Amino acid sequence: MSSILISGCGITFSGERPTWTKVLKLCGVSISDCSGPAISNYLILNSLLDAVYSGEKYSHVICQLTSMKKLDVELHNKNIFLKEQDSIRNFEHLGYWPSSSSRDHEYKCIWEDYLYSPSLEQQDVLHKLLLLQTKCEQTQTPLLILPGYKIEWTHPLHQHINFADYIVYEEYKKDDTWNPEDHSEKNNVPIKTYQIKLAHWINQNFLHMHLPKLDKFNV
Repeated sequence: MSSILISGCGITFSGERPTWTKVLKLCGVSISDCSGPAISNYLILNSLLDAVYSGEKYSHVICQLTSMKKLDVELHNKNIFLKEQDSIRNFEHLGYWPSSSSRDHEYKCIWEDYLYSPSLEQQDVLHKLLLLQTKCEQTQTPLLILPGYKIEWTHPLHQHINFADYIVYEEYKKDDTWNPEDHSEKNNVPIKTYQIKLAHWINQNFLHMHLPKLDKFNV
């Protein structure tokens, strides 16, 4: 059976933290995971587009969008000190420093305050989403575009994108598992209990798989 292609930020990444991706893997779901910790929509969408245009067959595609105004920095000898001096995100992913919303260094602050172009980012994300959506329609591959955070779209092209009627972090904050103290160290990844609920939601509303092991996870 073909695997499920996914990408997203830390909400999805099956690294050290318990995520819905890990829950589904434990239930026997085959997943090709292109997600990464704290990465931006640029890397999320680029990885998915590379995969779907590679010719590989996938049973489903899940694109978990993250928040805007995040910056992935390709590392080299002259800028690696930015990563090393960061108090929270002092790590790299696939050769990039996912600086996210960090303002620990003046260079990052200069980019955010003077060089960031929000309208261009919206256009870039929406154009890539439309390309991904069109490709999945052509190959008849079910696609879930799952917003991780609320985005105030101003570009009219967003009306042509089939977003899921579910924003992960907004739903999380309304859930009885929400506790602000769980995220006091600038980490927004939902806790394990909510991740199990999210795995159930994704299966019930999109995958529709028979997963007996998933029913054994307490929610």
